[in-house]
Order: sequence, then C-alpha cells, then structure tokens
Amino acid sequence: MYLKKISIAAIAAAFCCLSAMAATSPSATTLAPDQVVKQTATQMLAAVNNQREDLKKHPQNLYDLIGKILLPRFDLNYATRLVLGPYWRTATPQQRQEFQDAFYKYLVHSYANKLLEGNYTDRNIQVEPWRGDAEDGRTMVRSKVMRAGNAQPVQVDYAMVRTKDGWKAFDVTIEGISYVMNYRNQFGPEIQQKGIDELIQRLNAESEKAPPAQAKNAGL
Repeated sequence: MYLKKISIAAIAAAFCCLSAMAATSPSATTLAPDQVVKQTATQMLAAVNNQREDLKKHPQNLYDLIGKILLPRFDLNYATRLVLGPYWRTATPQQRQEFQDAFYKYLVHSYANKLLEGNYTDRNIQVEPWRGDAEDGRTMVRSKVMRAGNAQPVQVDYAMVRTKDGWKAFDVTIEGISYVMNYRNQFGPEIQQKGIDELIQRLNAESEKAPPAQAKNAGL
C-alpha cells in the first residue's frame, strides 16, 4: 500500500528520468550515470509538459512516447530475469519473451499516466554526484524527488549496468523499496499457484483496461 501511495510522485518522476535517457546524443555512451540522468530528465519532463493536454486526451500517444525512448536505455531483459527469479530457469523461451512483453506493457500502462497528474520539472529532481569507478560494471545513481510544501522529499535510486551502448537502468528503489523485488514477491506466489501463463494473461488484461482519462473521454 505504501509503495502504491508514493508511486504517484516518485515512480512518475522515475519514469521521467529513465525514459528520457534514450533521447540524448550518441555521446551518452560515454557519460557517467549521473550525467545521463541529469541531462536527460529535463528533456522528458519538458516533452510531457509541452504535450500534456494532448496526452491526456490520447493516452496511447503517451505510451508510444515512453516506449520509443525508454526501451533503449532500460535493460528490460535483465530486469525481467530478476523479477522472475527461479521461474526464469523453468520458463520456456516463448514464456520468457511473452512475460517480458506483458510486464513492460503493464509497467508503462500502470505508471505512465501518473506523469500527467503532476507538474514536474527538472527542479523537482535532485541527482547526487556519482562517485563510482569508471570501470564499474554496475552502480547506483541516487536522487531525490522534491515535493510541494513541507512534504519530505522522496528518495529514488536507480540501479544501473554498463553495456556497450552506455549505462542502462534495470531497477528503481523508492524509499528503500525495490520495484524488482516488489514485483518478484508479488508474482512468485501467483506463478506457483497458477503458472506463468496465467500471470501473463492477467498482466495483458490489466494493460488493456482504459486509464481514467481515457474512460472519461470515451463518451465525448
């Protein structure tokens, strides 16, 4: 329940940072992890703010926008393996791919619309300087999402891995709660009871549900 409450601000801001990463120039392959986050968060936030009204009316445009610029900078395959845990080894190649596709669509549809509920700017996000080694294969980028009034900032940390295409994120930890472990703990019992195919069907069905904004405008 707590994770669901803070996800409106924190995960939305996390999506801003992550999805913007692919919009950088080719030199992003040589940027330090914190530089990638800093440089690109502003771009995505500006894009969402500039198209806010259109995106509210046409949620699919928001999904397409995130899908176009998020995937190249997010190690979805690695994240999927971590989420499935031991069930990755027993799943067939087809099940792995179907789960990966369903999980990604579920994440996008679950959190993308939260970007439209707040007026985030680059001032809302404070990224701490990265002090890792240039030869590190994995690292953590720490940031804070500033909230209105006297509300305490939300700690948002990005677990990243270095690839031939530059740094990619594979996990987001919000106030000490890892989304990878959160979903692993949710999905594990469901797979054990019903099987991975049932989980894939449920995630796809959840993704097909119209978001509130879309449902509200459906009769206009």
